[in-house]
Amino acid sequence: MRIFERLVYKQQLSSVLKTAIGPDQFAYKEGLNTTMALIKCQHHWMEWLDRDADFVRVFSFDFSKAFDSVPHQVLCTKLKSYDINPFITNWIISFLSGRQQRVVVNGIVTDFLNINRGVTQGTVLEPILFAIMVNDIKPVFPKNQLFKYADDLKLSVPVKFNSVDTSRLEVANILQWADENNMKTT
Repeated sequence: MRIFERLVYKQQLSSVLKTAIGPDQFAYKEGLNTTMALIKCQHHWMEWLDRDADFVRVFSFDFSKAFDSVPHQVLCTKLKSYDINPFITNWIISFLSGRQQRVVVNGIVTDFLNINRGVTQGTVLEPILFAIMVNDIKPVFPKNQLFKYADDLKLSVPVKFNSVDTSRLEVANILQWADENNMKTT
């Protein structure tokens, strides 16, 4: 299965990462990593401070157990909005649908439960599916910056004394997105 997933990723989905996943996502993209995300953050902060910002507010969001909490219904809807071969989209939806899980401890077996969220850990598809899930989180005000690295988000807001501080609206926007998409943040 893993070889097939790699082929699907390489031949069908890697182009989605390059073209459809926003430039604010630094994980799982060729040439981008944590260091690049931090350098870009620092560049924006210094640029704002060199211009006219008195300080910069930085908020960190971590989606708790992010890969385990991705709701299948929401992910499938988002997946259909991308320019992905419909056969691949249907295969991924089928992969996510009808999953069940049970626990066996000391010979005691629980009943199977339907699983309607999460992506099987260790799959090749897990990272790109999460990137698709969070791709539509955008700042409310274009001057503010949002940087995504896997399940972590950094919101940066330049603030000037005696002017409107937009950080509360930005935080509310992210929390509203999380609520609408049944995701939890910490």
